[in-house]
Amino acid sequence: MTADSPSRIQSSETTIDHIGLVGRDIHKMIAAFRHLGFVVTEPAALTQPGPDGEPVSLGQMSAHVIFGDTYIELTAVDRPGQGNHLDPWLARHEGLHIMALRTQDAKQSWDDLAAHGVVMPPMRAASREVNAGGKKGIADFKWFQIPDSISREGFSCVVEHQTPELVFIESLTHHPNGALALRGVCALVDDLNDAVSRYQRLPGANIEPFALGRYVVLKNQRFIAMTPKGMAAMCPGAKLPAPPCFAGFAVHVRSIAETCNYLAQKGIAYQPASELSVWLKPELACGAVLLLIDQQAPI
Repeated sequence: MTADSPSRIQSSETTIDHIGLVGRDIHKMIAAFRHLGFVVTEPAALTQPGPDGEPVSLGQMSAHVIFGDTYIELTAVDRPGQGNHLDPWLARHEGLHIMALRTQDAKQSWDDLAAHGVVMPPMRAASREVNAGGKKGIADFKWFQIPDSISREGFSCVVEHQTPELVFIESLTHHPNGALALRGVCALVDDLNDAVSRYQRLPGANIEPFALGRYVVLKNQRFIAMTPKGMAAMCPGAKLPAPPCFAGFAVHVRSIAETCNYLAQKGIAYQPASELSVWLKPELACGAVLLLIDQQAPI
């Protein structure tokens, strides 16, 4: 698929709906993000329809950090090695393994990709109970995995929200650290040209070089491909897995000065990345570098 091919992944432009950090202890993950100043929902079990239509457990517990139209998922696999779709990634390490792109129509997006010669995994459904922020109900999703012919750094998928009103709950979006939205994902790769050629197949993706790697610009977000050398230059001292992997994610904040003041008050160490951004070490953010960027910083 070329960048200008028709697709219904976010109509004609690709956007990141959410990212997912995967671990073994959901309560430790929740505590870590609350310590950083994020509002985090209580954990809920994920399910999918069984053969008789009744919900069947996926063997996962997830909690969520909600923004206006994006979110962070914290998910723990109950019994690793028992067939969960995240087992291969968790076997590598705990950390950032999920990148979900948004669609208005999952079936049409699946058909579009298949029509362009991409060998597609099956369509799936998932749901979770919601009891947070004054909302109660069952949040339903349709989704499919993006094959590794495009993304092999983590578990990438395309998701359709069937009940967005139970996900993007406004009362959950007021984070003490000033966080506003997902800004992007950073992947560690061995070969920049290979990575760019794969992700360029996503509709609406524009490639831009920068000193330490390549930007894949997705509407108002960025997917960043970097080699370990480039990542070490940007985040010296960060302990990260070997490529290929998703290594970090970026979040827009209302004011970087206010965010830094919050972190300092809580005794949380941060490192400068630029005049308008700082980064936190992976051990503070469930195994991934967390970059906090002032909303005034250019995309």
